[in-house]
Amino acid sequence: MILFAYAGNMNVDEFAKLVPSAKKIGVAKLPAYKFIFNTTAPDESSKANVVKSLEPAAAVWGILIAIDDNERDNFFNPDPVTNDLKLEPVGCLTHDGTAYHAEVFTAKPHAVNTHLLPYDWYHARIIKLAKDAELPLAYIKQIAAMAFKTDPDEERRARRIKKFGL
Repeated sequence: MILFAYAGNMNVDEFAKLVPSAKKIGVAKLPAYKFIFNTTAPDESSKANVVKSLEPAAAVWGILIAIDDNERDNFFNPDPVTNDLKLEPVGCLTHDGTAYHAEVFTAKPHAVNTHLLPYDWYHARIIKLAKDAELPLAYIKQIAAMAFKTDPDEERRARRIKKFGL
């Protein structure tokens, strides 16, 4: 399978710890979708998500990762009771226009909350991963302009900043 990764999964080295076969194909865009922070997290913040968009120029940038089908269970639990995410089939395009059939994680409707913001360290991590993946600068600036809030748990905030090198 091919995964379109747009947030934390863009760190292929980290992802490969769960899925040893994971290999980066390259940077790609997911047309007719937009990036948003609206997936409810247990810590009262939001995490990244992609949603379909009717805007003509809408696109989410990320990377394509090839994965052996037999390792799918290493990173995706399809149990509808315990998993707030689903995998959707999508079409993606690389910089050179090559089309790929891929799958992308999206939040299930019950896991969406438009009233929560991401924490500052999570927002910074997504920007860092986007820069490391060499996504288009204009797209990175769009994410950087999105609202976030300071994590009120100072110990957790310090741990995350250290862990992610922010």
